[in-house]
Formats: sequence, structure tokens, C-alpha cells
Amino acid sequence: MSAGAGVERAEDRLREGLERFIARRSGAPASVVGWVRLPGGTLRDAWGLDARIDAGPFAGSHRLVYLQDRGAGPLESRLRREDEFRVLAVMHAAGVRAPRPYWHVPRDDPEGLGSGLILERVDGEAVGRRILEDPAFEAVRPRVLEQMGEELAKIHAVPCDAVTGLPAPPPGTGAAEAGLDEVERTLREVEEPHPVLELALRWLRPRMPASRRLVVSHGDYRLGNVVVHPSEGLRAVLDWELVHLADPGEDLAWVCIRFWQGVDQPGRPGLGPKERFLDGYAKVAGWRLAPEMVVYWEVFANLRWAVITLRQARRHLTGRERSLELASIGRRCAEVEWELLRLIRAA
Repeated sequence: MSAGAGVERAEDRLREGLERFIARRSGAPASVVGWVRLPGGTLRDAWGLDARIDAGPFAGSHRLVYLQDRGAGPLESRLRREDEFRVLAVMHAAGVRAPRPYWHVPRDDPEGLGSGLILERVDGEAVGRRILEDPAFEAVRPRVLEQMGEELAKIHAVPCDAVTGLPAPPPGTGAAEAGLDEVERTLREVEEPHPVLELALRWLRPRMPASRRLVVSHGDYRLGNVVVHPSEGLRAVLDWELVHLADPGEDLAWVCIRFWQGVDQPGRPGLGPKERFLDGYAKVAGWRLAPEMVVYWEVFANLRWAVITLRQARRHLTGRERSLELASIGRRCAEVEWELLRLIRAA
């Protein structure tokens, strides 16, 4: 059997297993009538499917996506799948533009599907480059950043105790200190010398902000993790696997990293100025992050991203998961180090 035929047969088995899983969980005969491989990521594979359920509370046609785990999380704050499912359910019920969660697939499910989630499939585009360049999005591009700011404020407005068991700073430790501790611990595990990252740690430690109230932080809120529709703009927020309790500055600055191309950077235009995103957040949240704290959290965000690039490359270099994508992400660390030097010098 050729490699291509083997992959095709494996996907057929996966599709058939999902069909049986959906029938069992919905309590009615079900069929998967559409099936397509979707762009996933470094942590999960994704398949789009159209399911038809014959009876019961789920009767009708459903456009779904199956997210199947692979590899390891970039930092220790990654949620268990059942916890991510609960977060999605809470956010969806609160009116946040999160995909409707249908079912959590446990790792020990008899169909052998692997751990994953079955969610609503939302129409639109999630690939950042296409949102930035495709003429179809020209009309909505100017308002996407403001919509993202507004939506992040809605996420942060969900009470922290609405979902129990989320990763949080240890008692008596501020959010900034806890975040730095985690990033530094991960950097030490990489066991490579990176003087710029050490400089960033030394710059951040004495400038840690006083603890403000914690919020439910998305953990990876950025262009590339949102679905944008050509006529409606922002339709959904994706990838909730890194949700934790943190300072709101973490999410606010993560959007602004140069690598995501979400906001305009020196020599590299994005969707617009970062002020447009911050204005959208402030309009809904009722408060604005101080300029010096924007800088602080931008340095933190870039340090965290640099460490993640090294961690992803290590997955490839150790042979745990051979992947050209993981290796190429690791090579981006030098770019992030340059950005860190630029930000610290400007500050």
C-alpha cells in the first residue's frame, strides 16, 4: 500500500469512527455526508464535517469541526480537553463569539478517535495572511481590530469563578510574577544560551505591575485565532486551549506581537494601529491600559513568544515530533529577540 493510500484509509477510519461517535452521543442514527481536512496548527489536527442526525434533540444537519490533539502544549498552562470544553460552553452561553461546543471526545473512547473536541464550524476565514491580503475582506478590514478589542472585553467580563479549576497564579503571587516564573522555567528547560531573553527577564522583573484583578485570559488571542467573514467581520474566537487566570494586559499585548501582523508595526502594516484595538476594548470594558503597561506587557508577550518558538523547535530537534513547521517556528526566535531589543531600547 502506498503512503498516500495509507493516509486516505486512516482518514476513512477516522470519519467512520466519528460517525459512530456522533450517533452514540446524539442518541439517533447519524451520517457524515461531508468531510474535508482543514488547516490545523502545531498542537492539533482539524477536520471539517457535515453531519446529519435523524432524530432527537440534535435532529437536523450540523456543520462541525473535529479538533484532534497531537504533540504537547507550548507552556504548562494548557488545559485538559474536558476543561476546554467547559470553558467553551460557558463562553458560548455568556454571548461571547465562541463556537458552540457539541462533544468532548475522551482519549479512551472506544472508537479510538484520540482526544479532541467536536465544535460548531463557523463560516469565514481564519488564516491571517488571507484576511490581510484578500480583496474580499477589504470592506471589513478597518473594523476587525475594534471588533477584536470589544470581544476581548466581553471575554474578560466573564466571572473568574464561572469555570472552576483554571490555571491561576499561586496564592500570594501576582499575575505578572507568576507569568514570568512560568516563562523562565520553560526557558531553562530549553538549555540554550539566549542573552537577549535573559536581558528581557532582567528588564521585566523590577518593573512588574502591582496586582490588579484577575480575568479569564484567552491565552492566545490574536489574528489567526479568530474567524473573519467578508461582510460581517469578526465571527468567532478560536483555540481556547491556553485559557487561564491572568492580568488583562497579557491578552491585550499578545495581539500586538509583530509576528501575528494584527497591528501596524514599523515597516510592516497590519490591520491598523494598535490604538484601534485598545479603543475597542476600552469602549466595552470601561477602562484603558496605561501606556507604560502596554509597553511592559508587549515586552512580556514577545519574551513568552520567543520561549514558545524555542520549545516548539525542541519538539522537532529531540525527535519527539519531526516537523518542518516546528523547526521553522524555532528559527523565528532571532526575529523576536530583535523585537525585544527594539522595544526595550524604545522604553
